[in-house]
Amino acid sequence: MNQTFETARMWLRPVAEADLDALVSLDADPEVMRYISGGVPNSREDYERGLLARMRAHVDQPYGFFSAFTNPSEGEYLGWFHLRPSVFDEHMLELGYRLRREAWGRGLATEGSRTLLDHAFGTLDQTVVDACALPVNTASIAVMRKLGMTYVGTFSHPRVTQMQVARYWIHRSGHPSAGSRGAC
Repeated sequence: MNQTFETARMWLRPVAEADLDALVSLDADPEVMRYISGGVPNSREDYERGLLARMRAHVDQPYGFFSAFTNPSEGEYLGWFHLRPSVFDEHMLELGYRLRREAWGRGLATEGSRTLLDHAFGTLDQTVVDACALPVNTASIAVMRKLGMTYVGTFSHPRVTQMQVARYWIHRSGHPSAGSRGAC
């Protein structure tokens, strides 16, 4: 599936192999990686050995990882968003994003995330979507709250040893598009 999304200021399309340079550049910024790996970048080799394949694992699904650009043709690369099976429960979808520092503080994380939540509830008929962040990542937690997500608790990340994350989620009934779908 070649799912794309357009927001007021962004265009999202599935992550492609052609995005490799942009992905490596994004992860090279220690501030971008601060709450992910303590500032340690993912190298080109990391992407070639498996990260890129993992990001592209759902390209045949109506969800996955999406590269974000300022417009569909020759737009500036902003980062990526994902709507993928949750690391906590593979039966629900998880929302996430990673944006270039130049894109921070402009409401783009909220804008792209809302678009994917609309898709999750309005098209994919999901009941609940979750997200997680380090408890000290106040900017990402603020985005989750703006989206109407509710704090569930702090849990050990199932894929990263000894990492505690704050988990949030939103039920379809709490999402603005729910009224048009007759949500529970």
